[in-house]
Amino acid sequence: MRTLVGFLILFTPALVHAGKTYNEGSGGTWDCKKDPSVTINTNDATYTLKGACTSISINGNTNKLTIESVDRLAINGNDNTIDADSAARIAANGNGNQVTYKKGTPKISNLGTGNRIGNGGANKPADKQKPDADADAGGDSSVIDCAKHPIQSIASTGDNALKYVGTCTKITVMTGSNRLSIENVKTLELDGGENTVEIGGVDAIVMNGAENRVTYRKGLSGAKPRISGAGAENKVVQIK
Repeated sequence: MRTLVGFLILFTPALVHAGKTYNEGSGGTWDCKKDPSVTINTNDATYTLKGACTSISINGNTNKLTIESVDRLAINGNDNTIDADSAARIAANGNGNQVTYKKGTPKISNLGTGNRIGNGGANKPADKQKPDADADAGGDSSVIDCAKHPIQSIASTGDNALKYVGTCTKITVMTGSNRLSIENVKTLELDGGENTVEIGGVDAIVMNGAENRVTYRKGLSGAKPRISGAGAENKVVQIK
């Protein structure tokens, strides 16, 4: 009998640790060394999350978070404000959220509306966020000359309407709901979601975000561009 009891104890599975969950209260401080998975279901609270977090899910509304490091950040609620030192992946599924990160280039999915996701750190390339107006474009700041700025990045805000003339080396779109008209680009990378892009010629399209719509006329180096990426519900169509 004792042998059977010992056998059962030895081979009984341990309970799965559910992670740190906030269901009530006005906030708090949590060290992800204790548990790297955090879920926030409260509203109108303030949190400080230290250390390297594996995942943070925000299901409540109008919370304020300061995060040291997170691998996967999911914002399912609305009107939250998040300030992260670094984040590997950001999914903004709710609406009206504001997220800033200081380091790295996270993979961004922006399926909500009115979200603002961008680089707020000192390493942000100044002329890539809001390109200066080009004199030959008639002073219109929404028109960018690729001959002067061949590498472009849209990271500070979403919902931009921009036109790129000439041939860009690379355009990276980290935010969502942008409307872009591009004459030519060698590589287009879409890390944000719900962007609409019209391209004349392109060599490679990387779709890491979700629900992006891209139309192109031709490949720059071949008949068709190379299309890759792990995003979902994206659409790329060649038009004549």
